[in-house]
Amino acid sequence: MKTLSVSTISGAAIGRWPYILSALGIKVPSAGHHGACPACGGKDRFRLDDKAGRGTWFCNQCGHGDGLDLVRLVTGRKIKEAAGMVSEALALPEIQEKPALPARKKATGKEAGAERYTRLRQQSCNGEPVYLTNKGLHGYSLPLLSQPLNLAGITFSSGSLLLPLTDISGNITGGQLINPDGDKSLLPGSQLSGAFIALTDIPAETPEQVIITGGFCHGAYRQSAD
Repeated sequence: MKTLSVSTISGAAIGRWPYILSALGIKVPSAGHHGACPACGGKDRFRLDDKAGRGTWFCNQCGHGDGLDLVRLVTGRKIKEAAGMVSEALALPEIQEKPALPARKKATGKEAGAERYTRLRQQSCNGEPVYLTNKGLHGYSLPLLSQPLNLAGITFSSGSLLLPLTDISGNITGGQLINPDGDKSLLPGSQLSGAFIALTDIPAETPEQVIITGGFCHGAYRQSAD
């Protein structure tokens, strides 16, 4: 359990200081009248004016303050201890602390993009994308969305092409979606730096030649022409 803050207790005490002081055994003259100071004992030196319900007071000897200051002065307690006494007088509940949760490792952008691609890939099915057949490219069996998805203001209907972004080591760093109309969007968190979309699996041995094109469709055209 966690105790309330001093400011919270002071706020709860507004308008209730006559009751609080009485409950704590601190005798003060009736509001607006001079009388003996509960701290120094001087006669006719003390007055509780209770401005704004804050328990404000004035003493020719002790000075002035609010209700919490008076409790502290009379009891000789520190401010937090005095606030605790006020809290008890008001029967204020303590705060139930939330159980500490284990620290969650924040996924890097690369991991986030890869996770999104993997999740969509597991829900996809292979087929011939309309995007490529509309351009006269046939014979490609590639991952297609099985359910529509809205991303970056674009609707990717079922059958939209799902392509993986990979680095030179073959690690997936994200993905790209292409709908039948040719609208494209990277999956959130995808990492472009050092990544590319390959037409075929990356070979184990370094190839003699690597052809870089401006897009998957251009690469497919080049491949079909060879």
